[in-house]
Amino acid sequence: MREDDPLYERYIELEDRKDQLARMQAKFHTRKGSDPDVKPAEFFAMDDLGSLVDSEDDLMTLHTKEAFRLFMGRAREPGSDVAPIVGGRRVASSLRSLWLLTGNDNPYADWSLLRHEQSMEEVNERLQEEIKAAETLLSSQQQRGLSYSVLKSAQPQSLQLGFRSPYGYSISRLIVDYDYFIRLQKTLGRKTLLSDQQMRRSITEMTRFIRRVFNEVARFSRWLMQPDINALSRLDFITEHASEEGKQRVEFVREVFGMVPADVFTAKLQPRHSRRRYTLTEKERSLLQSVGVQLAEAEAQREAGEFQDADSGLV
Repeated sequence: MREDDPLYERYIELEDRKDQLARMQAKFHTRKGSDPDVKPAEFFAMDDLGSLVDSEDDLMTLHTKEAFRLFMGRAREPGSDVAPIVGGRRVASSLRSLWLLTGNDNPYADWSLLRHEQSMEEVNERLQEEIKAAETLLSSQQQRGLSYSVLKSAQPQSLQLGFRSPYGYSISRLIVDYDYFIRLQKTLGRKTLLSDQQMRRSITEMTRFIRRVFNEVARFSRWLMQPDINALSRLDFITEHASEEGKQRVEFVREVFGMVPADVFTAKLQPRHSRRRYTLTEKERSLLQSVGVQLAEAEAQREAGEFQDADSGLV
């Protein structure tokens, strides 16, 4: 601005205020936003603060071989055609991989975790019903004068967990509940409150139910962690902006898993735990919403019978 301009002095004042604001902002950030009374040694100590760690080892104590097997799984035996069994430890690792993929804004990772959470609720509900029924049966014997104790191992074993995602701990809770369920069923069998056949059938049905949940998690992780697929993000679904690799990723997951539900894609439904921190621009948000509308319309058509929906029944 020219010095002879009538607004020149106001302009100089404005520039001074901008400089003053910049200095105040720099001081604010240097002090970590702390109150003026906080000393430099105190706010700089925040930089040296370590991350939170477990004060002691997390342990899981088990009494039954069935629970141990459910946790360990079974690898494919060399020279055998017997299919491997997915165990809790492997599922916890798969869940961590899917949890990390949510940091890429991957809608199928969100979907897989949502399905897992819903399935786990169903498993836990059924487990608690079976546990309550067994405890009620034992309690009814006590009212008649028979006090039966629940079987336990003479040498229970504790396993160190060390999970690195929130979902691993939900698996450990499931395993210990299953362990207690097995103890109750074997107690009922030993005290002849159940026949051997009834006891085995109850254990087999519950085990198969849980393994179905484990198998689905492993399936999602196996495909979504493929090197050519693990970079999938919601932006790949915007046709005019997606790269050729992005379009191929979208085509692949649609063929393998079917269409992701619209409410999951638009993040209306989100998993309990996520590493998603991506900030969208207004234009990107608008485009993604339009894709969500298209997915919702496709869902409505499938529900009307025009398309066959893959994986219907869960979110």
